[in-house]
Amino acid sequence: MRAEYAHSACHVTALAGSSPRHGLQRHILPLLTALALIGMAETIQAQEAQVVRAQVTAARQAVLSSELAGKLLKLPFREGDSFKAGDVLAEFDCSLHRARLSRSAAAESSARQQLNVANRLDALDSISVSDLAQARSAVSVGQAESAVDRAMVQRCTIKAPFAGRVGETHVRVSEYVPEGKELLGIYETGGFEVEMIVPSRWLVWLRPGYPFAVLLDETGQAHAGEIARIAGSVDPVSQSVRAIGRLGADEQGLLPGMSGTVSIEPPAAAVSDGQAHAGGDLAPHRAEQ
Repeated sequence: MRAEYAHSACHVTALAGSSPRHGLQRHILPLLTALALIGMAETIQAQEAQVVRAQVTAARQAVLSSELAGKLLKLPFREGDSFKAGDVLAEFDCSLHRARLSRSAAAESSARQQLNVANRLDALDSISVSDLAQARSAVSVGQAESAVDRAMVQRCTIKAPFAGRVGETHVRVSEYVPEGKELLGIYETGGFEVEMIVPSRWLVWLRPGYPFAVLLDETGQAHAGEIARIAGSVDPVSQSVRAIGRLGADEQGLLPGMSGTVSIEPPAAAVSDGQAHAGGDLAPHRAEQ
């Protein structure tokens, strides 16, 4: 590349030297030579790999919170432990909610028996319309109350939504936990992403699927990946945009929170466009000579 620009600079010098206007030559020659050298420097810099800082994140992660207030009885998995989808991650003392469910289930059963009696009386025309409607309403109320208590019992146990690993724990066994309290931070180990902030001018050529390499500070290992998606807005102050890259599913030794340096090489087309603009600026000056 440097040899090509040196040849271009010599060609520009030759054109300027062949002009009969020696006075104009003394002014044009230094200008054209400087423009050629500036273009060479910009192109070499553009072709070099661009480097930005990045952070590793799990492609799928979640913070599990308590859906009810109660005493925490079991927390089988600790930080760093792996689990399978459907494993019980937390269990609360559910004796009160189970008792309420038993009471509502009994009330529902009693209401159904009364409705059966009301239906038999209705077949004999021995019950009023209002009494029959009241018996039916009692069954509906019993069903609703049982459904509420059954849902509360189900909330006493928190199961893993996917297979993964425990990242952090926020509570301990035997603690009283209020509703909405964060319990565990979990993430899926099957895929990791890389989040980075890149200059917004890269949007001219940066697209999903564009390759990159990331060198992690913690391990000193390099991992290959590709751009998965780009944020839908640009920060006008820093003129930057957030980009998310996807790493291979078989990458080993990765943990959320790791950081490193991402290296991205711009395409040759972006450099060629810059050369074309530079050449277009010089063309009118050459024509005038």
